[in-house]
Amino acid sequence: THELKTPLTSISGFAEMLQNGMVQDPKEIRECSQMIYKESRRLLSLIDDVLRLSRLEEAVVPFEKVDLFSLSKEIVSTFEAEAQKRQVTLLIAGHPAFLEGNSVILEQMVANLCENAIKYNRPNGIVTVGIKAESDSAILYVKDTGMGIQPENWENIFNPFVREDKSRSRAMGGAGLGLALVRDIARQHGGNVRIVQSSDTGTEVVLTLPMKKTVPIN
Repeated sequence: THELKTPLTSISGFAEMLQNGMVQDPKEIRECSQMIYKESRRLLSLIDDVLRLSRLEEAVVPFEKVDLFSLSKEIVSTFEAEAQKRQVTLLIAGHPAFLEGNSVILEQMVANLCENAIKYNRPNGIVTVGIKAESDSAILYVKDTGMGIQPENWENIFNPFVREDKSRSRAMGGAGLGLALVRDIARQHGGNVRIVQSSDTGTEVVLTLPMKKTVPIN
């Protein structure tokens, strides 16, 4: 409720200023309009994420044979422009790793990790997405050179609305639902996600997904 109320309060405040004629200068009117638009987009994005999380927790998704490497390579290519804009080098490494899963939500999972790693990185930073097969599991890891996550937050960071730096996340449009979706998608595939390393020089997130179909966890 708090997360929904914040952008709504901002939208209401700027709209009231315009309605009451408190802003007359064309430049200030344009700035108010831009803020209303920005907060509206943030609100819509938040609602979309909440709906995705809710549907995912309730649904039993169909499985198919998926190559996690090919899927990740395709997702990485869609983030090239965003990475360049933020002066981040985006790399992919590894080899094919097949599992039984749902390609649609697996794409969402990889996209959320890539988006976070790019968004919270440093200028001239690096993001590496790697895939490998180990025993009966497909492993996906995402390394970045960002500011890191405090050890006491490694577990909680995958809970809804938890953010390492709330003010920075809000400024970048983050609501704290991306990693919660990643965790739930991993659980739907009988797997898990964890942070294995994080400091002020970067973070590594590792996903472990069984190759054989398992009963999805809701």
